[in-house]
Amino acid sequence: MTPPASSTTEPPVFKLGTLKIPPATGLEQNEVLPFSIANFKKAVTDRLRAHDGGDDTQLWIVFRGFDCSKLKYIDQLRYPIRLQLDDSKLIVKMVGPVHEMMHRGLLIIIQRDMALMGLRGNEHFVDLGSARYQHRSNNSFKEADSALAPVGPQPRPAIVIEAGWSESLAHLHVDAQWWLSAQLPPNDTTLVVLVSFKRPERTFHLEKYELVAAPGRVTRSTPPGARSLAMCTASATIDLRSTPPTITGAPFVLPFAGIMRRPPIAPERNVSLSAAELETWATTIATAQNL
Repeated sequence: MTPPASSTTEPPVFKLGTLKIPPATGLEQNEVLPFSIANFKKAVTDRLRAHDGGDDTQLWIVFRGFDCSKLKYIDQLRYPIRLQLDDSKLIVKMVGPVHEMMHRGLLIIIQRDMALMGLRGNEHFVDLGSARYQHRSNNSFKEADSALAPVGPQPRPAIVIEAGWSESLAHLHVDAQWWLSAQLPPNDTTLVVLVSFKRPERTFHLEKYELVAAPGRVTRSTPPGARSLAMCTASATIDLRSTPPTITGAPFVLPFAGIMRRPPIAPERNVSLSAAELETWATTIATAQNL
């Protein structure tokens, strides 16, 4: 099989200590709406209708001037959405069947591999779902698509999975930056998996982002947030245009320490998503959703 041509755009590297998080990066084409309950309900309802009509590509809605006192009311509406708040800017991520199958399917593979090591959910690790978490640096919170953490008091995500379409990959990179800079050790997220689908090419794309030590001299006085880079350390693609699919970047390996916040103890090891597992995951989604 001939691998597909690689992208000419390299995934960005983020200096966590110096780069301010730009919450709406990658969403510049989205109209920014003034927030009101009426505007919120109309925009979300219109987008849900579009999703019912088969348009899964318009994932985000951006509002300015959000009133935090309205958050409880929005939560009670129980729309299929994820929320991110930065100061007074509210970013709403729509959740559709393809989107849910992408990140939940990967999480199932990860949990299944962990079970082979003798690790069990609710005993050794917890599935945090799309719980809401605050960022340490400003008035910001975010909800993951999927997240896991080792069992502990008030666990915060150790690994996060964020899903979207290829048109929104720039914003998924911002998602990775947000999570990898959200907290300091021992509660920091050190591993983020981004998954996107490019409909015209019928190709799934995965990227693994990790915290990597920044080059250069680091002293005891260096702020902790400036000691690391958020860097893409691996990627994989599953191209469904051929039979069997063309797969590059397999196995897609996730470090054990990034999931459990400790080194592995035999028979524990890194989690590995094989080419066969990636093919089954991708073809299951494509068949179920007619992609």
